[in-house]
Amino acid sequence: MLSITQCQGSVAHWGSSRSSARHGRPAAAAPAICTRRPARRLAVVRAQAEDDDFEARLAALKKAKGETPYGEGKKAGAKPEKAAAPAAAGRKKVYDYSNEALVFETPPHRGDLAVNLALGFTLLWLPLSVAAVGRGLFVKYRFTDRRISVVTAAPWQNEQLDAAYEEVAKVVSIGRGVGAWGDMVVTLRDGSKIEMRSLPKFKEMEAYILARRDELTGGGSQGGGSGKQGVPASSVPKGFA
Repeated sequence: MLSITQCQGSVAHWGSSRSSARHGRPAAAAPAICTRRPARRLAVVRAQAEDDDFEARLAALKKAKGETPYGEGKKAGAKPEKAAAPAAAGRKKVYDYSNEALVFETPPHRGDLAVNLALGFTLLWLPLSVAAVGRGLFVKYRFTDRRISVVTAAPWQNEQLDAAYEEVAKVVSIGRGVGAWGDMVVTLRDGSKIEMRSLPKFKEMEAYILARRDELTGGGSQGGGSGKQGVPASSVPKGFA
């Protein structure tokens, strides 16, 4: 097989032979046309090998830096594994409410309902009046010696929210209606809240909740008053008939 240099030399010799034939000298036979160029193919293979070597070195450099080379996906095992949380971490403590004693049960204060109905003649106050009617008809607040409950018995909503006194973290109340009733927010240890609007005797119930919590959790005195569970009887309101 002829190389590129040999093909070029043959062509040059053939050209000189044709020139000699013009001057009366016999011309040599034309050489076969060189169609293969192994030297050029070798150069292409060498260039491709250099590119592959460069890509390999670039990929190794990216892996050393912690990056993912182009065209490679991250393996599932490469992700850092998170520590498995304890199975009991997401579970809530279950409390036994059997044999509980009712301390106070009441609907929202009727004075709040009357005030909102009176102000309902103004269109601006009408949504608040409707909300007050709904609370007065379908909501009830219940306090036992074991838990706080907000019971909703509306046709479109029937539920009961319960919170044990041991779960109470904070109690905040504010007076309404010249102090005759008030709004109370009980914040639990997990961050959830129970809201009670227009609660009668809200200050007495706030004191009872905190005293009962301290008694059950050991955070307060176990001293014996004559009232419910160490709370003086004068501070425990009586329920409505």
